[in-house]
Formats: sequence, structure tokens, C-alpha cells
Amino acid sequence: MKPVAHIKRVICVSFVLIVIVVLSLGAPSKAGTMYPHWIDDITGAIAFYKEGLHFKQEYPHAKWEFYLEQMRVVRTTYETGNTDATYVAMNRFMDMLEARDGDIPVQAANELFNLCNFVTPSTLHDVERHHGPPRMEQSSISKTGW
Repeated sequence: MKPVAHIKRVICVSFVLIVIVVLSLGAPSKAGTMYPHWIDDITGAIAFYKEGLHFKQEYPHAKWEFYLEQMRVVRTTYETGNTDATYVAMNRFMDMLEARDGDIPVQAANELFNLCNFVTPSTLHDVERHHGPPRMEQSSISKTGW
């Protein structure tokens, strides 16, 4: 009978530990109340292109502020829990990338677009429009063998 009692004790202790872990994590939060790491990934990539020495020298005319401002809109709508507005704002951002608004380089626009497809939750952008294989258009960088 002792082995059965031991098994019951292990099950009971395991259950208590699971309850403690679940309670310490808290209830599932709404989209707007957790920190949106995917937005940070995209914003960080924009900052990389904006501040990168190569892109500053080769594309001094590129207007990265347009993209940073649109990501601020995405972050604000996401943090308030407004998924419809986040969907619209994120699609606007991806449309900007497709159009190369602000005269950004093709390579950077393609890489950012691919990153958006990879990290953005599928419910927050038009996956029917923005899905598919990575965009690999040639830029002046890749044509020079870089």
C-alpha cells in the first residue's frame, strides 16, 4: 500500500506546483497589456537601417522616420488592445514597404517586409496579400557582388 500512497503524494504535490506556477504567471492578458516583442523586432530593424553606416552613406536621402512613425501607430493601437486598428496600421506599414515610400533601398524594404511576414501575428496583417516566398529583388548592392 505504501507505493500507492507515494504515487498519490507525488500527484498531489505536482498538482499544487502546477497551480502555483499558473497563478504566479497570472491570467492570460489581452493583446494590449503585454509587451509586443514583434513590434520591437521590426522597429529595431528599421533603426539598424537608419543608423547603419553603409545605408547612411549609400542612401542619405532615405526617410526612415516615415517607417518609425508608422510603427509608433502600430504600437499604440496594439497596446490599447485595438486589433482592428492594429491590423489597418500594420497593413499600411507593409504597403509603405512595397511602395518603397521615403526612397528606402530595395534590399532594406525587402528584408523588412520579410521580417514583418515572419514576426507579425497572422491576425494583425493581411496574410492573403502579404504571404509567399521572400522577396528577392535585386538591388544595387547585390548587383555589385556585395
